[in-house]
Amino acid sequence: MKKIIFTLLLSTMAFNAFSQDVLTTVTKEVCTCIEGKKDKLDTSNPQSLKMQLGFCILGSYNNHTTEIDKIYGKIMQDEKAMEKFGEDVGMKMASVCPETLMSLAGSFSDTEVADTTATEEVKEDLFVEGEIVAFKANEFVTIQVKDKNARVHNMLILDYFETSALYTNNQIKPKDKIKVSYTEIELFDPKAKEFRYFKVITALEKI
Repeated sequence: MKKIIFTLLLSTMAFNAFSQDVLTTVTKEVCTCIEGKKDKLDTSNPQSLKMQLGFCILGSYNNHTTEIDKIYGKIMQDEKAMEKFGEDVGMKMASVCPETLMSLAGSFSDTEVADTTATEEVKEDLFVEGEIVAFKANEFVTIQVKDKNARVHNMLILDYFETSALYTNNQIKPKDKIKVSYTEIELFDPKAKEFRYFKVITALEKI
């Protein structure tokens, strides 16, 4: 009995390792495919972006049909299996090519905000006034700002904006009073392993 359990355990571990290897290979191909299309992608059209991402995923699937079907079943015949496969690739992109994933998520969000009602467009005018607590530079720069209620906000620099030179030219420092305009974008947080909203800076102003 113990030998059977041990054999089953080894088989499960081997299958999980195989699954991760295939998923990593597919995701790398999808990332390369999307990055190769960057100059031609219409970032103002989220439907076009989703379609191109779908083409990249489908192209990699065609390269590894047998391996993928062993893991997910015949995804071309099962909508739920296809959805699960796509979700897993999307989550894996967060570790394989996070900049590409964030770029896509940012494009989707920016376009959706531009096409929404006037009520939702107010999001573009959100801002925080307060004192700079610290700068954190990991994959992306985070400016921590403490408002008048002593609440600390983490604000990301992801895209170029007109007043970005205040940061890039070292014209602001901790304890400076500042107004930070921002928009909220839903991105995948690899640490929390979930999608959540981030405050992305659109303007800086010393006060």
